Amino acid sequence: MPDGEFTQQERARVILEALAETSQATTTELATALEAHPITVERHCRALQRAGHVRRCPGGAYALVETDLGSSAPTPDDAAVGQQRSTNPAD
Repeated sequence: MPDGEFTQQERARVILEALAETSQATTTELATALEAHPITVERHCRALQRAGHVRRCPGGAYALVETDLGSSAPTPDDAAVGQQRSTNPAD
């Protein structure tokens, strides 16, 4: 799906799903999966990192944060991921 067809919540969900399948991925790999610009994906990954859903690995890849419950695929919520509203029309 091209950039404009995803909402903030959907992008976060797709990123988390991709990381659940691959264990870790670079911004470029995630951008290819989302058909989005790497900078857009990087911004979403940083928001997910601040929310505690993903972590940055050596070499610049992102991976899911493991939880105590054994689930490694947290669900993003509007409060954590959707707070930042971009004024960039490309987002």
